[in-house]
Amino acid sequence: MKKNSKAPPNKKNSQTPPQKQKASKKFKKSGDLHPSVLISGYYGFDNLGDELILKVLVDELKARQVNITVLSQNPKKTAETYGVKAIKRTSFIDVVDALTRTNLFISGGGGLFQDVTGPMSALYYGGLIHLARFFDVPVVFWAQGVGPLKGKLSQSMTASALKKCEKITVRDEKSAALVESLMGQKPDITADPVWLLKVNKPKALKSGAKQKPGRKLAPFTESAAPTPWRVGLSLRPWHELSADKLEALADCLNAMAEQRDGPVQFILLPFQKTEDTELLENFAKRLNVSRRITVEMVAPMAVLEAVGTCDILLGMRFHSLILGLLYGVPVYGLTYDPKVASLLAMFHLKGTSIATLKTISPDALNAAFAHYPDIDLKPFREQSRKNLKVLEQLLEIPESKLVL
Repeated sequence: MKKNSKAPPNKKNSQTPPQKQKASKKFKKSGDLHPSVLISGYYGFDNLGDELILKVLVDELKARQVNITVLSQNPKKTAETYGVKAIKRTSFIDVVDALTRTNLFISGGGGLFQDVTGPMSALYYGGLIHLARFFDVPVVFWAQGVGPLKGKLSQSMTASALKKCEKITVRDEKSAALVESLMGQKPDITADPVWLLKVNKPKALKSGAKQKPGRKLAPFTESAAPTPWRVGLSLRPWHELSADKLEALADCLNAMAEQRDGPVQFILLPFQKTEDTELLENFAKRLNVSRRITVEMVAPMAVLEAVGTCDILLGMRFHSLILGLLYGVPVYGLTYDPKVASLLAMFHLKGTSIATLKTISPDALNAAFAHYPDIDLKPFREQSRKNLKVLEQLLEIPESKLVL
């Protein structure tokens, strides 16, 4: 494609970078039509959101006949789950060996470059990018959410890593603004890869059809056994999520359940087993369980399907909200991170920040769901597909191999 003469000069895009030429020749010269990629992210930690990103990425790369290796905390499980080669993310020797056989290093997706819990995340993922470039492997900074980055060390490492990348795509405007402030160049804004996830919307629950969020159920009787109104809840540990705020949230949900005319079931959704389960189990003790109000703790492996059976969902985890939107379940955000606030703003959805959680009320929740906006996901799916087009261009995959 010819360069647009009206576009501002851009040294990085004005010529084909030497490392890209070398990588292209690497698999074409040998007659191998199947390029190889090495993927780095928060994979193998049993975090459902990140695993869904990896599933979308692997499925799309397989459809394009790409050889895949994943850096994982649990290589055996990752290899068995996705049918790919996986290596330990902390094994320097294995990472170096993989880089010598790789045509493209994919950093992402997800929120890898942040320092909320310290600078190590940015140092680790940034270090991998520098290592890939040391071996002349082109790098794509792929579909990431960036920030917060409050420390000078995290900012410096992120900026230096970004400048080493062949292509940069981020999933929201705030990430784009932060990237631009770090390197003086605005990246391409796409969308989270999980928008491309194919979900099977349940037609009905075993006990009956799903109820709409604003619809009152028939009075509860033993013989009628109406379908419970299912309220999904995603929580994660967070330093601001104190006991008094959890108590306020429980009081709100208890009051909302009491206002219903029929049975209510709280569906607790642990998106990361090691972090979320204990918190949700303790929270369940605060709920007023009775013959009419019940609680179900979903097994982590069943969370994906369970979201689709909810009538409403209160989500703290970023991808709990995305899954709710994919399933058509009305959602309400519990905001702890800028990425959650950005997601709610994009769809004009309501939420309450963890910092002000003691102010949450049944009236606010009922009003939010009673005036729930119409949701159109098509633009976000189209934006997300741009992430795949970037990979096709960098790997020079022929048009005949495209599946979208």
